[in-house]
Amino acid sequence: MKKALKNLFACAIVVCANVSCSDSENDAETNPVSGSWRVEEVKISDGTLTQRAPNDEDIIITFEEGGAFTGSTSANTFGGRYEIEGTTLTMTEFTTTEVADTPFAGVFFDAISEAIVPNTTYAQFGFSFESQDLILIFGNSGEIVLEKQ
Repeated sequence: MKKALKNLFACAIVVCANVSCSDSENDAETNPVSGSWRVEEVKISDGTLTQRAPNDEDIIITFEEGGAFTGSTSANTFGGRYEIEGTTLTMTEFTTTEVADTPFAGVFFDAISEAIVPNTTYAQFGFSFESQDLILIFGNSGEIVLEKQ
């Protein structure tokens, strides 16, 4: 009897583990950008400026499963709502505090502004992955390179 209960308990653990694993795999497939990311590099689309993140400066953005995102620079916080369709990420809402910030954060916010679709209030990016990096593509060859945290 004890052996049968142990076997039943072991089977229940295996089933629960498989269900948990498959759910997280499905989440990653349906929303590949979810999670926290550190901005590593920003390239403005006209090619005149590419800036790497200083070693002592973090810009972090977190894309939540439900379509919200939050983030922070050295001096500001930002957030809003986003949608994924295919390989397009659209920031449908974007709010930020407006305290004087570092030059790198200024370039980051300039890139977000450059991604705003004309005659709208939303920013739109193509996205792809290189190794573990998320690449947000905007304008005429502009990129924001993010590293998974």
